[in-house]
Amino acid sequence: MLFRIEVSYKKGVEDPEALAIQKNIKILGYESVKDTRVSKVYYFDATDEKEVQEIADKILANPVINDYKVEKIGNSIQ
Repeated sequence: MLFRIEVSYKKGVEDPEALAIQKNIKILGYESVKDTRVSKVYYFDATDEKEVQEIADKILANPVINDYKVEKIGNSIQ
């Protein structure tokens, strides 16, 4: 099965990459973008959903500052 894991900062936690992007958007004169958030997306071709959940919880995300979501999205990467 193919799993998609999206990891992002929790609301209220400063996201330095998003702040830098937002600053450059303003410098370049774009006015319509009011906020920016950055997420990382991982794909795993795996057979055990519980294991993928544990990997997200123990390796990919820091539960103090990150939220994450695990989704089954298909049968395999290929």
